[in-house]
Amino acid sequence: MAVLHLGDLAHDQELILIALTAGMAASGTILLSALPGAAFSYMSGILIPSALKSLLFLNAKGYLLLGVLVLSYWWFLAALIAKVAREIGERKRIDIALKESEVRLQQTLRAGQMVAFAWDPKTGLSRRSENALDILGLETGAATHGLGKDFLTRLHPDDRKCFTAQIKGLCSERPSYSASFRFIRPDGREVWLEETGKAEFDVTGRHVRIKGLTCDITERKRAQEQQRLLVRELDHRVKNVLASVGAVAQRTREGSGSVDEFLQGFDGRIQSMANAHGLLSRSHWQGVSLKELVSNELAPCVRTGGASVVGPDILVSAEAAQPIAIVLHELVTNALKYGALSAQRGNITVRWRCQPNDQAEVLLIEWIETGGPAVVAPTQTGYGTRCIRSLIPYELRGAVDLVFDPAGVRCRIEVPRKRHDSSEAVELFKTTDSNPSANAEVLAEPRGATASAPTNQGKSSNWDLS
Repeated sequence: MAVLHLGDLAHDQELILIALTAGMAASGTILLSALPGAAFSYMSGILIPSALKSLLFLNAKGYLLLGVLVLSYWWFLAALIAKVAREIGERKRIDIALKESEVRLQQTLRAGQMVAFAWDPKTGLSRRSENALDILGLETGAATHGLGKDFLTRLHPDDRKCFTAQIKGLCSERPSYSASFRFIRPDGREVWLEETGKAEFDVTGRHVRIKGLTCDITERKRAQEQQRLLVRELDHRVKNVLASVGAVAQRTREGSGSVDEFLQGFDGRIQSMANAHGLLSRSHWQGVSLKELVSNELAPCVRTGGASVVGPDILVSAEAAQPIAIVLHELVTNALKYGALSAQRGNITVRWRCQPNDQAEVLLIEWIETGGPAVVAPTQTGYGTRCIRSLIPYELRGAVDLVFDPAGVRCRIEVPRKRHDSSEAVELFKTTDSNPSANAEVLAEPRGATASAPTNQGKSSNWDLS
């Protein structure tokens, strides 16, 4: 509105009016600099009318000069507004890039199960990344990480001293550290952490801050512990296998009359151990089906219909599978030589069930031979008989009743559900069948079946002289 009075006022007054107009435009532009569009509109609305009236409507040279000066001032402010607008736009792009970078950083930290931190030793407070709550259970922001503060007090007592010594030992010559320790979360859960950090020092050698990463390595530690247990278990099993092979070789040699007899007996026993090992290996040593274990021993030696296997689905543990397989092999071997499998019409029944025994459940396995030659009890016992009678009681704390009935050999084996060692109870079997009633299977003709030795039909045989 003041522009309308140009030409009507005294010259000095009009100069003052032009100066006030320029000042208003400048101050308004500065106040609205955060909104470049509004600042430009405000500045143009004040200065453009003044410049136009001075240039077009007032003919005096003084007014012409004023119009040029106002127009120049408008140009200067327009350029300033454009520069501010560019800076604001660039700042917004930087802010967006920083936010996107922060999001990517947080995603990367979460994916790697890591927490970024910066610790100020002067205040004893640390700043942590947003996932600190997930990994450490600590609040983001001012989570403490100083000596005697919350973070340190949550370290496992056995690890705290070593970690404290590492922090205290940092200096400008050795500013970095790496430590693994157990951390007790506020919810009581124990996790393994691995922390790497680097200290910054001022010119006087005083701590300024420590920055670093804290990584959750709980799963890695569990995997290492599992691997350690597996290696220890493998070492234990290999030693047992080698000891068993040595014992089998020695006992087989003592009961053999010739090298060929030794090789035949030794090969059969080692093959039985290998077959049981193969079954366990396929199940990753989680146990083996008793039906599969029995069939695996019987099938290569039985003609069609020569044996029946009756019992519920039982999973035998790795600890029990080998001894049971060895005993079954000895029973099969002696039945081939002297018992039911040496006769054309001989038959073997293997059945099992679970039953309570003195308030503890046991697995009862029965071996019954029929249709073979009349059985005569041996006058001396060989390795096979000793193995049948003593291996289960020695290895599994079970019981074996071997009976030389003239009508056919019978063997009753009892395996407890749990073997109580000095430090723990080891489960030896478990029922996997939802219907525990026995189910029967008649073995079919296997590959390379050796049916019988007809010359033994109707004759009595001394059992197990090897």
